[in-house]
Amino acid sequence: MSICWFNGQYLPASEWSLTSSNRAFRYGDGLFETIKVGYGKPLFFHQYYIRFIEGLTYLRIDIPEEWSMLFLQKKIEELVQQNKLPNARVRMTCWRSGKGWYAPESHLPDLLIEVFPLSDHFFQLNTEGVRAGIWKEGIRFAHAGSFFKSANAEAYVLASIDAATRQVDDMLLTNQHGRIADALYSNVFIWSGDKLMTPPVAEGCIDGVMRRVLIKYARRWGLTVEETRLEIDQLLQADEVMLTNSLQGIRWVAELESSTYSNKIASMLLSKLNELLPTS
Repeated sequence: MSICWFNGQYLPASEWSLTSSNRAFRYGDGLFETIKVGYGKPLFFHQYYIRFIEGLTYLRIDIPEEWSMLFLQKKIEELVQQNKLPNARVRMTCWRSGKGWYAPESHLPDLLIEVFPLSDHFFQLNTEGVRAGIWKEGIRFAHAGSFFKSANAEAYVLASIDAATRQVDDMLLTNQHGRIADALYSNVFIWSGDKLMTPPVAEGCIDGVMRRVLIKYARRWGLTVEETRLEIDQLLQADEVMLTNSLQGIRWVAELESSTYSNKIASMLLSKLNELLPTS
């Protein structure tokens, strides 16, 4: 039986439910984080915590004094222990509590932490390259709050439906300027010439944890990394296209529209990322 954590209490996940007045349900008034746990430890948790707090601050949801990084990390570690899952996927969802219409009656938070099993905490390079498309029917709007994972994920839902219709594995989303923002569950990087490039957060992408990690460490590993606007033509002409997220690390794209790609740099970077993970 799966156990979750809700507002300070551990309880069977089957016993937790939301009400019709839940503001995340009604208005998307909240956010979430998806965290990978390896050997009982949340990986790169400092980066998640920063984005979590920045997101709550943007939404003007009150942050309880006890919600320090160490407090939330401990709760996650205790929860995966109770579920006997040393390797796990953790979803931490926070929303504004209380009632109200658009204007809330309270700014206090509700916090739900759930865990799901993962087979391995190391990243594995996808053996078959991703077949991706570009979603042009909708727009990922770049704005001051587009950096965190909002409870309102309509653009990603519609792009996912389009991916299934077109029978591709993933979909790249564009912003209001027609440039690449991110993908369904990932940030987008390209390797072109001798540079690793990715859109800046101002282009409307999620400020992904693995994106932050890869930018930081790729520079330490001697690569030239640029946060720059990416036009569609740049992706179609790139040597490699990569999708990054904290659960899978790096996935290489084999096909995008009529272009095909290799995975030499993606493979090297993924091997380097695995060296950062705990081994016990």
